[in-house]
Amino acid sequence: MPAGTALVLLHPFPFDASFWDGAIGALTRADVCAYEAPGFGGRPVPIGWQIADWADDVADRIAATDARSAVVCGLSMGGYAALALADRRPEVVAGLVLADTRAEADTPDARAGRDAGIARIEAGDYAGWADDLLGKVVSPTAADDVRGALRMQMRRQDAAAVCEALKALRDRPDRTGDLARVTVPTLVVVGADDAVTPPAAAATLHEGIPGARLEVLADAGHLSAAERPEAFAAVVDDFLKGLG
Repeated sequence: MPAGTALVLLHPFPFDASFWDGAIGALTRADVCAYEAPGFGGRPVPIGWQIADWADDVADRIAATDARSAVVCGLSMGGYAALALADRRPEVVAGLVLADTRAEADTPDARAGRDAGIARIEAGDYAGWADDLLGKVVSPTAADDVRGALRMQMRRQDAAAVCEALKALRDRPDRTGDLARVTVPTLVVVGADDAVTPPAAAATLHEGIPGARLEVLADAGHLSAAERPEAFAAVVDDFLKGLG
């Protein structure tokens, strides 16, 4: 990895930059920064924002650094933003880590599920919705303390921000056709127990991006970086070392 090139982390839904605390602590690199999506981590909640808006915001931040490029690591929603960033502003992307994410747009059933989530949250049941979601995104083997920490992170998010993010996720475009245009070194990571963006979705990324590398983490679900931070950091560190 060229000197001065930072590693930028983009968090999953519905979390904030603190999602990455465990993985950052396990990484051997010091030049790591985590950028939050609109409405998360105390950021204002813009109405109608799209995944591309987050990507453009991240691109502007990277372009303002001395290096003017970064390796971008996105997990789940962060992965959608990373793919959008690579397509829209490739000059700021020195490498990609796409974790527990997919290139495909939502299916009709998935879109309906987002709408149902919005309706439930707007009816006042954000905590119940968040608890139900947590059960779907972690591995059955996830430790109780990991589950508890993730639950706390989810519950402290702004309900209005979560609804706007659900709309952005629902309306994101299919990027399968963009994969062949990715020219930077790319690592694809997926939890073996990921039921949301399963290994088959990771295989699509791996096969579609020229020269991409695939790593499957055992005993991890959709939130692999939080469930197995040391293993996640190890594969990312190894990838970064290979960049020179």
